[in-house]
Amino acid sequence: MARWYRTASRSSYEPLEGSWCGVTSPVITAALTLSLTGQYERQGTEAAEGVRLWAQEAGIRLILADDHGSRSMAVDTYAGWIDGVDLLLGPYASGLVRAVAPLVRDAGRVLWNHGGSADDLAQPGTASLPAPASTYFDGIIDEAIERKVHRLILVQGPGPFARYVTNGAKARGTERGIDSQTVDASTVESEDLEETALLVAGPFEHDVAVVRGVRDRGQSPALLGTVAAGIPAFGQELGEAAEGVLAPVQWWPSPQTPTVGPSGTDFVTHYQHRTGREPSYPAAQAAAAGYLAHAAHRQDLGFNDLPQWTTSTFFGDFTLDPTWRQVGHHVTTIRWQSGHMVPISVEDGSRSAHL
Repeated sequence: MARWYRTASRSSYEPLEGSWCGVTSPVITAALTLSLTGQYERQGTEAAEGVRLWAQEAGIRLILADDHGSRSMAVDTYAGWIDGVDLLLGPYASGLVRAVAPLVRDAGRVLWNHGGSADDLAQPGTASLPAPASTYFDGIIDEAIERKVHRLILVQGPGPFARYVTNGAKARGTERGIDSQTVDASTVESEDLEETALLVAGPFEHDVAVVRGVRDRGQSPALLGTVAAGIPAFGQELGEAAEGVLAPVQWWPSPQTPTVGPSGTDFVTHYQHRTGREPSYPAAQAAAAGYLAHAAHRQDLGFNDLPQWTTSTFFGDFTLDPTWRQVGHHVTTIRWQSGHMVPISVEDGSRSAHL
């Protein structure tokens, strides 16, 4: 059986390399949009490679369309798939998932969400793999406590996602006894950052600009963390300025064999063989969404079954509470060290990252 995908610019399916030998079951079709161009191009192209790898190895007919970061384009595209596609995987970015989810839910379908972590996406019909945005900085705040840092400045970028991240961090800080304040990026220059944890949440370009400004001005926070530092492009953009920056990542590879699909280290090996580079967490979570969606389809799990389903993929545990909030999966905190991302619990700086 051939493996297939298409992009929005193509009018017909095109075969992927290779074939899936020995499979006689009916062809299963999966579809999703990703931002192969536009605001989320970095993450979208990484996610695309991950989901293509899953489709190739699982023998899935994959339809992949470029939404260009446009909500209206994403909604229009998914509307055309409601009645003709077996598996619906979500787009990348919380705003795009938020736009598409009601359409899928109202049709009684499940949207397998890999690319949005804003807390309000926890709605019936949206099966989210990522840990909620409000938990992103939990590990970094715990690290601040370990370093005896008792002041927290949160730089909140635009949009609901950044608000969920900073509000969650503020709540965590209050819980751990850290005084906090939320500021805009334009006011960071005037802040006294000595003995302060500075945490930045916003779009990639926003976070990079804040860190670059802090480094250029010679400001020295006791601890510096950003959401954007969780993908390889952060280090590529900032070089030495990325050194020491902390970040939440949704995934770190493990050799442990999960219930569904390959191990994390096997996924890394296959991804490297396919692309020549190591996968980021957007690639991993997109592929894991495919493995989960396919497993649920094979087990004939319907809309009402998923909140009772507990399982795991190489991405981590999957458990939804009755409100469809992801409670099984948790983020990992990394530090940029010697040009690589390393979990903060790992002391050996020679270990290379698989993110």
